[in-house]
Amino acid sequence: MVDALSNLSPFQRTETLGVRVREELRNAIMAGLFKPGEKLTLRAVAAALGVSLTPAREALFNLAAEGVLELGPNGSIYIPLLDDEKLGELVKIRTGLEGLATREALKYLTPKDIIEISDLNDQLIEANQQKNYEKVIEFNWSFHFRIYHASRMPLLVKMIESCWLRTGSYVNMIYPGFAKTDSGVLNHIAILRAIREGDAEKAAAAIIHDIEFSSQAFYAAVRQEK
Repeated sequence: MVDALSNLSPFQRTETLGVRVREELRNAIMAGLFKPGEKLTLRAVAAALGVSLTPAREALFNLAAEGVLELGPNGSIYIPLLDDEKLGELVKIRTGLEGLATREALKYLTPKDIIEISDLNDQLIEANQQKNYEKVIEFNWSFHFRIYHASRMPLLVKMIESCWLRTGSYVNMIYPGFAKTDSGVLNHIAILRAIREGDAEKAAAAIIHDIEFSSQAFYAAVRQEK
């Protein structure tokens, strides 16, 4: 856990510290910096972010209340483990939410937005070719959420983020295996094609296919942890 927390950076005290700590941890979890089942301690989190125990405690217990973290015996806090049933539920929720966000986004995406989304996918492809999987994960997240934020439905985007957080600890486990085929890249190309055509239903279907395809790699990672 100490190695994972070393990737976090102390920040300036310009916002409520509990909120800042929570957001920093959310981003780290979504980026796959922590392992499934990993224990987080107040002291380690506080030390990594240069804060006292109080905001660290507030952030950890807020994330536990959201279901992003799990409370164990004696108040210990862990990165949750998934099983096939929980993952299957998440996949169903994601297809519904992300399909909706994509349909809504097509109402508002501008030519400039589409260029930015295409550029993100180009950067993802380049990172994949360089076997820089940390960047692949980053650009994949940016590609998807650049679309979802265009929906102008912030509550919906938060719900989608919550789902991504629950699989975040497994994301590094699916690489490099997931990158051995071009299927993920082809899925993104199909999404972009539908967006350029302005076909909301086709774009949503392409997003859903991408989720269902990638879920197979997550199932394998979940079973590997058993």
